[in-house]
Amino acid sequence: MAKLNKTARGKHRWIGICIDQPSSREEVESAIRGALGDLSWRLYDVKQSGGPTHAILKVSLEDHLSALSNLNAVASIATITSSGKIRLVRSRLSSSEISE
Repeated sequence: MAKLNKTARGKHRWIGICIDQPSSREEVESAIRGALGDLSWRLYDVKQSGGPTHAILKVSLEDHLSALSNLNAVASIATITSSGKIRLVRSRLSSSEISE
């Protein structure tokens, strides 16, 4: 089966978030599901480092702004960064972990 070309895959954004309480992957998914409702998203990375939990999720470009506002509306979730490249979000999250 041939790979899809870049335009057929669609545009998306990666969002780096911070959750106040240390959480398991299932708890993070549940919190995001409650915040984003029926928006299309996928959870990629979850890092627990004793303090707050950091996670990266992927949303479509069309849903990006509404996803940001919905996530920031939840008291225990804060968006830290977003980008079209997961590499940039990972580096920004790791630098925010160092500064905390």
